[in-house]
Amino acid sequence: MRRLFLRRCLLLTAGFTAGLTHPLLALATAYKDIDWDELIPDGWRKQVILELTRMKRFTNAEDGDPKADEAYAKLKKTWDAAPIVKNMIGKKVRIPGYVVPLDAERMQSSDFLIVPYFGACVHSPPPPANQIILIIPPKGTRTRTMDAIWVEGTLGEERTFSEAGTSAYVIKADKVTPYR
Repeated sequence: MRRLFLRRCLLLTAGFTAGLTHPLLALATAYKDIDWDELIPDGWRKQVILELTRMKRFTNAEDGDPKADEAYAKLKKTWDAAPIVKNMIGKKVRIPGYVVPLDAERMQSSDFLIVPYFGACVHSPPPPANQIILIIPPKGTRTRTMDAIWVEGTLGEERTFSEAGTSAYVIKADKVTPYR
């Protein structure tokens, strides 16, 4: 009697978990839509706001003003060393962004950067490193400078230095699609 009861329990458990396995696997491969703000540590955001407030005094400075250049160099150093949100590493994410090529030939290299706003790194100083992501796209992916795209993949930590800017994150993309 006990054996029969145990067998039925095992069969019931096997059937229950088999029924759950499929939906759980689907959830395990789902990508979480994230916003760029989620990639900035809270305490660091306050520090940057304070530094930017201090930079306002240079709004009317002439090009080549040594004090303005010094302040900009200090800010750039801080932004290039921008910290990441450690608990985001290893997460399967989906994030929108604008394409920034890593080479002067505009997309001769397959890897590229994405940034949160149009023109970043191209027509203006680059954003902080925690607001630039290196994308390693699937083979055959085609993008152009400043294309608006969605990237799906696993978020990693990797500081990459380029003429376009310094990135603190990397995504080995599973999928790159136009932003709609």
